[in-house]
Amino acid sequence: MGSFGKKNLFLGITALLVVLIITISAVMLARGPRTSAVELIEKDGATAKVNDMYEGDMTIPYYNIPVNTFNPEDFKEDKGVVTYTGSEGVSLIGINVNQKAGDIDWASVAASNVDFAMIRVGYREKGKGRICLDAKFEENIKGASDAGLPVGVYFYSKAVSEAEADQEATFVLEQIRPYVMTYPVAFYWEYDRKSDGDVDEKSRTVRCNGGQVTGFIQTFCKKVKTVGYKTSFYCDKDMAYDSLDLSRLSEYDMWYAEPRPAPSFYYKFDMWQYTKEGKVPGIESQVPVTLSLKEYKN
Repeated sequence: MGSFGKKNLFLGITALLVVLIITISAVMLARGPRTSAVELIEKDGATAKVNDMYEGDMTIPYYNIPVNTFNPEDFKEDKGVVTYTGSEGVSLIGINVNQKAGDIDWASVAASNVDFAMIRVGYREKGKGRICLDAKFEENIKGASDAGLPVGVYFYSKAVSEAEADQEATFVLEQIRPYVMTYPVAFYWEYDRKSDGDVDEKSRTVRCNGGQVTGFIQTFCKKVKTVGYKTSFYCDKDMAYDSLDLSRLSEYDMWYAEPRPAPSFYYKFDMWQYTKEGKVPGIESQVPVTLSLKEYKN
């Protein structure tokens, strides 16, 4: 091809790109600002095609349960702290802590912009499966409560049966009996993963499927709710879409985790953990930070 032909080809490709950019811009302008983080494209029986503002088009399980109505434009970040400015809910900042956070100056935490704390009661070992009390549980829940912070708790589960989930609920109820719970008693279950992100084959939970894990959550939360506490379960986008049956969990609050500037999940959630690397006065190490979009009362 001669230089003249190459020049014409280049000009033709450039013109096509310009037309494509103009077309996309026109579509975006016609559509207006995005008001939903996940837009429903179509339903097809047990699945739905959606457009996620981060993931693009994707197919998810479809359930007849409440959906996320938060506008992503209403989440604002300032110096690492995210707040919600819309009218759909409240905007309360919380942290979740365990023994790895070390000694905590709860007076300094309470004097900062933190509104509540989720404190780990304990955990089940991923190897031997023994239930262990968090070494800092009593110190943390007393310290936070004495500093005037409303609290909730969570248990880090490695249950592999509903009987074990029931055992974990009994353990938690025994530990929290002396304390006032304003925020939920949460069930935190996740697959153990290796450094490359693959599931750890050596973990006791590796053979648990999504239906079983959904059952563990139901067993734990039902027992806790029967006693009168608020309940929730922790999950991220992959766990919620790929493993859990959310239609069986709709009576319990969702504590959703996604490290993004705004949450992008199709179904309703009540708390959103937006980072695991928060910095809070009174705590030397980094801690996860959660935004409660629901007002919890005693």
